[in-house]
Amino acid sequence: MFLVFAFALVSIVYAQQSTPLVPAMLTFGDSVVDVGNNDYLPTIFRANYPPYGRDFANQKPSGRFCNGKLAINITAKTLGFTTYPPAYLSPEASGSNLLIGANFASAGSGYDNRAASLNVRF
Repeated sequence: MFLVFAFALVSIVYAQQSTPLVPAMLTFGDSVVDVGNNDYLPTIFRANYPPYGRDFANQKPSGRFCNGKLAINITAKTLGFTTYPPAYLSPEASGSNLLIGANFASAGSGYDNRAASLNVRF
């Protein structure tokens, strides 16, 4: 219980600062943290249709496998980011947008090897 209280207190203090606690966020995983990479892969695991995203920005599907924010979005806000790192395969993942990090997660990556093989560009 103490750890939960300490995390909440630190989150409140740092969320009020203008600079993030870390320079960038890199996310790897499956549908639990996928923010839209699967929209750009030839796979059946997609979240680009309703009801996905109905509680998120613009109330449109964003490739997230939930109605609104994912835990990784809440983590980004807690760390002080004002925007979320983009899905690596999305058009938004270029230039200065990559300075805050990128999301490499792919839904179904444990089930389909093709979904897990993102062509990483460095």
